[in-house]
Amino acid sequence: MRPCCSRREPRLTRRTTMPRTPDFNQFGEELWGIANVFRDDALHATERLETFSLFLFLKLWDEQETEHEEAAGKKQPDSKQLIPEIYRFHNWASDPDAYAKANGFEDSVDFCRQMFAHLATRESSHPTARDVRRLFKDSRLLLRYSTTVRQITSRLMELNLREIMSRGFGEGERYDIFGRAYEYLLQQFGQNKEFAEYFTPRHIVDPMVQVLDPEIGETIYDPACGTGGFIVRAFELVRDKINRKRVSFTDKERLIRALKEKHLIGVEHVPLVFKLALMNMILHRDGSSLLQNDDSLSNKAQDLHKNKYEVILANPPFGTTKQERLAQFEYHIKLYEALFIQHMMSALRPGGRAAVVLKEGLLFDSKKMLRRICRKLVEQFEVLGVISLPNGVFNPYSGAKTSVVVFRKPLGKEDVRTSNVWFYRVDSDGRDLGATRRPMPDFETDGDLDHMVSLWPYTWRHEKEGGVRAILKSDRLKEFESKRSWWAGTDDIRKTDYNLTAGRYCPHQAETVEHEKPEILINRLLDLEEEIKTDLQDLLTLVTVPTSVEGLKGSVRFEKQPGE
Repeated sequence: MRPCCSRREPRLTRRTTMPRTPDFNQFGEELWGIANVFRDDALHATERLETFSLFLFLKLWDEQETEHEEAAGKKQPDSKQLIPEIYRFHNWASDPDAYAKANGFEDSVDFCRQMFAHLATRESSHPTARDVRRLFKDSRLLLRYSTTVRQITSRLMELNLREIMSRGFGEGERYDIFGRAYEYLLQQFGQNKEFAEYFTPRHIVDPMVQVLDPEIGETIYDPACGTGGFIVRAFELVRDKINRKRVSFTDKERLIRALKEKHLIGVEHVPLVFKLALMNMILHRDGSSLLQNDDSLSNKAQDLHKNKYEVILANPPFGTTKQERLAQFEYHIKLYEALFIQHMMSALRPGGRAAVVLKEGLLFDSKKMLRRICRKLVEQFEVLGVISLPNGVFNPYSGAKTSVVVFRKPLGKEDVRTSNVWFYRVDSDGRDLGATRRPMPDFETDGDLDHMVSLWPYTWRHEKEGGVRAILKSDRLKEFESKRSWWAGTDDIRKTDYNLTAGRYCPHQAETVEHEKPEILINRLLDLEEEIKTDLQDLLTLVTVPTSVEGLKGSVRFEKQPGE
């Protein structure tokens, strides 16, 4: 492999046209169209997704860097840049073949392969250099045709991503251009089941983060982080709290740096998905160095993460797992969600709190081990709320009925356990149930989710010993009841063998309709049948054809036809 550093100073190019700025639907369709260019190279779906993601990352990073350089009025020297000047997207993407040959490469495919290899080993003083090495490590460029590179870069050059990033798509989604891109691509990659468990829609992430309301200085953990949605949103929320503090700019910078470097931990087992999360977090400049490509359910992880985190947010995968994973868990059951909830209970620091998406079957299934898990949650933790999500909320990836369970780990033996659990039934999340889950025109918000957050009855009081207590915003439970929300006491929950589904305790039951006894209804049908039979006999008599000639003459009128 030819060393890139030995090449002469690169010949740079200028942008010649003003990129256009699409709305989100246009943006998603454009990305899908670009990703489909890879079909010409016969790449597998996962290969297309990874390769396209790396090209998109280079484009996005270049847009951000250009914006920062314009604000600062200068460029950093090459040794301090995350992406060296020769590989800056705007320098080569407008005419990749000409640029490649001008700088000593065979063609654009050779250039891109060398670029990927160089970035996988590049040393730089930039604080994110290690993450870029992890990102491009083992990333093989499988493209064969220069025409594919030209088509991809030409289409990406047309997108004004800086403008999209600067205005965002709404509260909680600012700058999350990569998350939105990945969301759309997942929907389009044939609703590929292998990606289903790695992405949580942004409108589900946001209320979960708001409910836990992480504070400055708290450590936030996602044991199955997928593309990093929970970590990114938690970072945004805490960063905004720091920026609102009445402290000096220097102190704000120090707090934000500590947040990035110490307080955001995500673990993802699947290498490709880990890289997607890395990209997402690098683009947010939010502490991707603490993202780990590891297995949260391993023996090592149980010791590594025990009693460490104040805030845990997760949407773990559903389904069965292997027998060898079970040894380190108290309750041996071969379900991912059952193992992850046990891991989260262990990983919470005393006084810490968690919100987790669970398959609703875990909350009521009669299997002995599942009932014991729910019993432990109720008796040894403080279950605060269960938010029942509507059917199809994770379409098209999974049709499973799910709920969000919010709970807290007591500070010690004398601390409170579960007393009253608040249940909320989300009837609509403001989206249709189609494959792309588009917002419904009648909803200006995220359906009942916004109402749930506004009604959430708890706030968090931080204690001197380093934990938090959940306290009611008011001591009157009735204030937090509605047609979609209600309370259940621990005694009632014990009577149901720790069933934690919202519908089990709903006081707003549908009105019962009293029906007559079956024998009365059957006799009435028989009477009706006799009436119908009699009417049919009468009708038959009226239409019967007479057999006598006289009768025929009297009942039928003949008219002479012309020509007779």
